[in-house]
Amino acid sequence: MKTNFLVGLSITTLMFAGCSKDEMSSITPRDANSIGFEISTGKTRANVVNIGALQNAVNGFGVFATNGTSSSTFINNKAYIYQGNVWRWSEQDLEWPKEDSGYPVNFYAYYPQSSAKLTASLTANYTVAATPEKQVDLLASNRTGVSVKPASGDVSLSFKHMLSKVDFRVVTGAKVTVEVQSMAVRNVGNTGTFNFAVTEWKTLPNSGNAGYNYMTAQAPKTINKFVGQTAPKNVNGSNGSLMLMPQNLENRGWNKTLAGLVNQSYIEVVYRVYETSTGRDVVGFSDAKDHPNYLDVLSTVTGPLFVKVGYTLPTNWQMGKAYAYIIHIGDGSSGGNLIEENFIDKDGKDTDLPVVDPETGEKIEPPDPIFPDKDIIGFVVSVEEWAEPVVEVPLK
Repeated sequence: MKTNFLVGLSITTLMFAGCSKDEMSSITPRDANSIGFEISTGKTRANVVNIGALQNAVNGFGVFATNGTSSSTFINNKAYIYQGNVWRWSEQDLEWPKEDSGYPVNFYAYYPQSSAKLTASLTANYTVAATPEKQVDLLASNRTGVSVKPASGDVSLSFKHMLSKVDFRVVTGAKVTVEVQSMAVRNVGNTGTFNFAVTEWKTLPNSGNAGYNYMTAQAPKTINKFVGQTAPKNVNGSNGSLMLMPQNLENRGWNKTLAGLVNQSYIEVVYRVYETSTGRDVVGFSDAKDHPNYLDVLSTVTGPLFVKVGYTLPTNWQMGKAYAYIIHIGDGSSGGNLIEENFIDKDGKDTDLPVVDPETGEKIEPPDPIFPDKDIIGFVVSVEEWAEPVVEVPLK
């Protein structure tokens, strides 16, 4: 009599450490070959994957497997999906080996499922999407050395986050308002080779010139306004969190020279500052016509003027870690170093108006700090789980 054993996968995601009773749920298996799993959920940003997002993925996640003493592929990038409230293979059910020679079985899984190819050395290349809205929370898992078919037919998979998650927060002085037009990271690496045998990166970038906008680069700009924000407040990234390649940035951080902007890693911020109670301009102008050189250059620029500054990236990005960069503006810190000699207009375009101090009219030259009396950059590192940023980096 022929007996079929279905290969089943029990799924959890390594996302949250301490979950309350309300955040936990378990699903009772329908029968001996069904999938039972306990999941943890919580509040995440739009492009961060939790178990619910994994279930809603049309193509589920991809599975490779080898078996026996051969390195040949036993399962070649088959999709495992959640459909009709159960997990199943997207095509026909796959069977466990019936002979002892078919063991052990080694499973390698990843999300999102695609046309990825796994090499004989169990590695695969990956490039971070060029546009943030197409970036994904890349997950990977393995379960190796399964020597016999489990009684239930199920094996468990615990997924790891493969990338680094980057977000931003802002702190201001108590008496000022800061309008942030855009934030971006510049000159970072975007490719690597992942080793599924150990669920770690085999190679990571040592350099790179990729740039990613945290806020939209398209006009009209969406302004993030911070009024007397003396405690860190999240910046609303238009595309959710940045999902970037883990890499060593400490040795590539911007040295605050114009030459360094070509290939050194930094955070780019476009903003203006004014006194909340009076509207007096502190950095930039509320109206381009208030610029002292407006008539001299016959400018046609209208609306507010912003400065474009840079902050060095002082931290390494590790796989599965989240980073929140805290930008200090108008609170006695440097305000970053100027990287564009002319003001930026309301649509994010360069103008013909040089950056000057609104009060004195004195020109500020790149790469001078916006507030020259203070030029302090420090960082404080705290480690938590993926649910909240695990590294907070004050940039002053």
